[in-house]
Amino acid sequence: MMKIRMNGVAAALAVCALAACGGGSSPMSLGSTANAQSNGVVPFSVTPVVMHVKNTPVPVKGSDGLYHLVYELKLDNFAGDAAVIKGIDAIDAGTGATVASMTPADLAQRMAVNDKRTAPGTLGPAQGGLVYMHLSFKDAAAIPKTLVHRLSIAFEGGNPFVGIVARTVPAAPTALVLEPPLRGSLYIAGDACCDSTRHVRATLPLDGQLFTSQRFAVDWEQLDSVGRIYVGDPKKVDSYNIYRKPIHAVASGKVVAALDGLEDQTPGALPDNLPPEHADGNHVVLDLGDGRYALFAHMRPGSVAVSVGQTVTAGQVLGLVGNSGNSSEPHLHFHVHDGPSPLASNGLPYLMKGFTALQRGVSTAAFDRAIADGKPIAVEPVPSPGAFVNVMPMDLWIVDFPS
Repeated sequence: MMKIRMNGVAAALAVCALAACGGGSSPMSLGSTANAQSNGVVPFSVTPVVMHVKNTPVPVKGSDGLYHLVYELKLDNFAGDAAVIKGIDAIDAGTGATVASMTPADLAQRMAVNDKRTAPGTLGPAQGGLVYMHLSFKDAAAIPKTLVHRLSIAFEGGNPFVGIVARTVPAAPTALVLEPPLRGSLYIAGDACCDSTRHVRATLPLDGQLFTSQRFAVDWEQLDSVGRIYVGDPKKVDSYNIYRKPIHAVASGKVVAALDGLEDQTPGALPDNLPPEHADGNHVVLDLGDGRYALFAHMRPGSVAVSVGQTVTAGQVLGLVGNSGNSSEPHLHFHVHDGPSPLASNGLPYLMKGFTALQRGVSTAAFDRAIADGKPIAVEPVPSPGAFVNVMPMDLWIVDFPS
């Protein structure tokens, strides 16, 4: 038996050295890498940067009529030189067709590396990062049964590398249909699916793992008849249209967490030094069954109307909208996740039973301006305005829920 006495990254770098850490493009196929040769030897390729899909992607039908696939690619550079990620292509493994491509400019925006000294789109030696992927398809039939990814890299001290990595089998499109958590008109889906960075890219290192619980989260605000989020003093919670509005259970289920007693924050900025367990403020977590949970966060102090262990029915009032926890203005933060902890879990998509929509905010910048200055948000028509059934409201859509 061959013995190699190395540890940690050093062992990986020694193996990488056999191939000069990217010494030429690797001729990988889209098929299985276990295609044995006639002599029984199974071929393999050294990959100086390894990449895998962090969680199984779950497609969701959006209110824009498209099916959306949102997931993260985890990259780790095992080379001794900095790796510049030149491109990532998502490929249908069945047909070989490229369904999405990310250029260096895309990667500079979509790859997160927790090192401010690293140039955008670059992984330093022994460094890791996350690439936040968003693919969309015209219908469910167009979603590949198996996805692979072509990774293209340039090294500062070696030749380029190209390889097929990160195979994943997307789940079936979600069939989880929920009642709306609010009642009434002119609610705007702030920082919602699928490219708004504050939720989709809020990956947290907790208990030795990475979790993206807010992958499909929404911060619901409410507009008045002319499009303002608040009227009056922006430092007062009562100035906000959504403050004190009842929050409703989106389905029948069991309450697994219910926290009350935290004060509202003064609007205008996020609080400092908040412990992680208070990030959601006064909140309720509802067990929906089948490993799915719903979070209703930032409730008004003294308003939580349910307790742990209680079974609730769809539509039941859980509490009132407030501004407790890690919140800069009154809103309802809502998301669905795959574990009882609203932070140490991963976000899941869902469908809203029914709503109407005519307009949406034109951009996140416009949404932020409306919060900052109290003026009406700039809007534009949504595709096919009218009634929507069993779809997920997209980012900045302005919707009316049944009363």
